[in-house]
Amino acid sequence: MTTTIPVKKREYMRLKKLDKSFGKFVNYFRELTEIEEARKQIREKKTIPQEKLFKRLGI
Repeated sequence: MTTTIPVKKREYMRLKKLDKSFGKFVNYFRELTEIEEARKQIREKKTIPQEKLFKRLGI
């Protein structure tokens, strides 16, 4: 059973804008964590040079 809650249009638009802003923040945070993870791998020498990768792939 679902219950609907009446929301004024102005409040709905504000919440929609807030949701969009939060989505942008989440994407930004995800990118930051991916960059930090990549930097960590580079510091720990877990990455290989592009040339070696291309040789392994036969390119």
